[in-house]
Amino acid sequence: MNTSSTTVQNIVLSLRKEITNGSLKAGMHLTEASVSKKFSVSRVPVREAFRILQSEGYLDVILNRGNFVKKISRDNIEENGDIYKFLAPYVLKRAIPRYTKSTYKKAHAILDRIETCTEYCESSYLVWEFAQVIYAPAKLDRSMKIINEIYSQSIRILNEFFESEKNTRYKIDSHRQFLNLCQENRSEEAIELWLGFVEKMKQILLEGKPD
Repeated sequence: MNTSSTTVQNIVLSLRKEITNGSLKAGMHLTEASVSKKFSVSRVPVREAFRILQSEGYLDVILNRGNFVKKISRDNIEENGDIYKFLAPYVLKRAIPRYTKSTYKKAHAILDRIETCTEYCESSYLVWEFAQVIYAPAKLDRSMKIINEIYSQSIRILNEFFESEKNTRYKIDSHRQFLNLCQENRSEEAIELWLGFVEKMKQILLEGKPD
C-alpha cells in the first residue's frame, strides 16, 4: 500500500470510529478544510476518504451544502433487522457444522472480554468480532459483507444507547447458550435462540429513535 492510500485509510478509520462511538453526531457537518487541518494533509486524501465513507453509509452528501454524518432512522433499523433475521439462519446453517475447537475457543474468549469490559465502545466492537467468528466458517463472502454493514450501523446505535443509559455491560447469556447448543449438535435450537436475541436487540436499538 502506498503512502497516499495509507493516508486515506487512516482518515477513514479515524472518522469511522468517531462516527461509530458518537464523537461525531448524526447531522454534523464535516468539511474538507477542517479534516485536512486535523490530519495535517491536503484535501485530496480527505476527499477520497469522504467518498469511501459515503459509499459505506457513514456520510450523506447534500448538494451545495457538503458532507454530513448520516442519520440512522427507525426505518434503517427495521430494514437492517429484517435483512439480518433473514440472512443469519442461511449463514449459520452452513457455518455451525464447520465449527472447530478453535472456533469455540475464540468465541468464548471474546465473551470473556465482553464480561469484563467497562468501555461501551470496546464492548460494541467485541460484539461485532464475536459475530465474525460465528459466521466466518460459512465462507460466504457476499453474505458477510452485508452482515458487516449491518453491524457497523448497529454499533453506532448501540454506543449511543450504552452511553445514554450509562450501561457499559453487555449481556452475553444468549451467546453462551448459542455456543453450548452448537456444541451439543442442536443447531436448529441454536439458530432459533439466536434469532430471538436478534429481535430483542432490534427492539432495544429502536428505543428513542424518531420515525
